[in-house]
Amino acid sequence: MEKKPTASPFFALSGVRTSFGDKAVLRGVDLTIPSGKTTVILGGSGAGKSVLLKHLNGLIRPDVGSVSVNGEEIQGMAEKELLTLRKRIGILFQDGALFDSMSVGENVAFPLLEQGWKESAEIDAAVTAALELVGLPGEKAKMPANLSGGMRKRASLARAMIFHPECLLCDEPTAGLDPILSETISHLIRSLVRERETTAVVVTHDLGAMRIMADHVIFLREGTVRFAGDLEAIEASEDEKIREFLSATGGGG
Repeated sequence: MEKKPTASPFFALSGVRTSFGDKAVLRGVDLTIPSGKTTVILGGSGAGKSVLLKHLNGLIRPDVGSVSVNGEEIQGMAEKELLTLRKRIGILFQDGALFDSMSVGENVAFPLLEQGWKESAEIDAAVTAALELVGLPGEKAKMPANLSGGMRKRASLARAMIFHPECLLCDEPTAGLDPILSETISHLIRSLVRERETTAVVVTHDLGAMRIMADHVIFLREGTVRFAGDLEAIEASEDEKIREFLSATGGGG
C-alpha cells in the first residue's frame, strides 16, 4: 500500500542562535513544526520558549540560523513582507493585550482597521462572527475592565482569529486562570484549531493544557531542544530533566 506523502512543516528552524547582550537565550535550535497540528512548547523559566515563539513571525530575528515559514526563509524579509506574513499568523498574547480604552468590539476590529478595512458593515459582521466563534456573542460594547479573566482571553482569541489565520501562536494562553477556566480555554483553542485545520503553536508550562491541546511537543532546556515528539512519547520519556519537569507542580515563562 502506497504511503501518503508527509505534509511539509509549517515552520522550520535550523541552527538558530539568539542573544540579548551577553546573555545567550537560544543556543542552536533545530526543529520543525508540523502543519495542521498543535505543537506545545514546554520548558522551565528562562528556557527560551517565548523568545522562540517570537521568531516564528519575525518579531525577533536570530543572530545566526534560519527560520522558514512554509518553506520560505524569513530572515532576509523586508518589514513590508513580514507584515504580509503576519496577516497569516494570529497571536494570542499572554496577558491578552487588549486596549483598555477600546470596547471589546473595537479591540477585535483593530487588526481589520490596521489592514485598511473601511466598510463599517463588513467590519461589524466580521467582529460579530469572531465573537460568536469564541462564545462571546453580544459582548461588543463591553469594556475590557468589565470582563472576567476568561472573557478577556476569549476576546483576545477572537481578535487573533479575525483574519482566519493559517497559524495561531499562543503565549501562555491559560496564565492567570483558575483550573476550570484553564481547561475551558484549552478545549476552546483545541476545537478551533481542529475545526479550521489551523496550525497552532502554544507556549505553556500548564501540563493540563498540554494534555488537552498537544499533537506534538517540544521541550526546551537552556536554549536547546531536548525533546521533540508526540504526547505519548514525552509522557513515557525517561529523561531525568523531562521527568523532573512533568512531575513538578509549577513552571515558568
